[in-house]
Amino acid sequence: MVNGKVVAALIISILIIAGAYFFVSIGNIQQSGNSIKVVGTGGSVLNNEKVIEMTDAGFSPSILTISVGDTVTFVNKGSEEHWPASAVHPTHTVYPDSNIEKCGTSEESKIFDACRGVAPDASYKFTFYEKGSWGYHDHLNAGLFGKIIVE
Repeated sequence: MVNGKVVAALIISILIIAGAYFFVSIGNIQQSGNSIKVVGTGGSVLNNEKVIEMTDAGFSPSILTISVGDTVTFVNKGSEEHWPASAVHPTHTVYPDSNIEKCGTSEESKIFDACRGVAPDASYKFTFYEKGSWGYHDHLNAGLFGKIIVE
C-alpha cells in the first residue's frame, strides 16, 4: 500500500518536472486577452518583429509589452486609413516630447505619431526609448486605442 503511494508520488513528480522543462524549453510566452508578451525579447512574435495590426475594428494586440529600444510596426490590415499616435486625442502629447504640432517639422521622426493616415497594406514604425506605459489611439477614429508598455 505504501509502495503504491510512493510510486504514484514519484510519477506525479516526474510529470511535473517534465512539464516544467517543456514550458521553459519552448520559451516564455505569456498571453492574456489581446496582450501578448514574449518574456526576455519583448513584443508580439512575427519573425522577431513587434507588430500591431490596425483593422477597422481596432488594434491587435491592443496591449503590447516591449523593451526599451524596440521598434513597433503598425500594419494597416483594414479597409480604411488609420493614424496611430500617442494619446491623448487630439494633441498626441502623452509619449515624451510628442505633439501633433511637430508633424511636418524636423522633429517628426522623433515623435510617436504617424502624422498622417496610413493606407491599407502600408505601415508605420516607431522605436520606443522611454520606459513607461504609453496609451495610443487612431487619430482618424479616436475610439480605437491601445497601450505600449516599455520595460
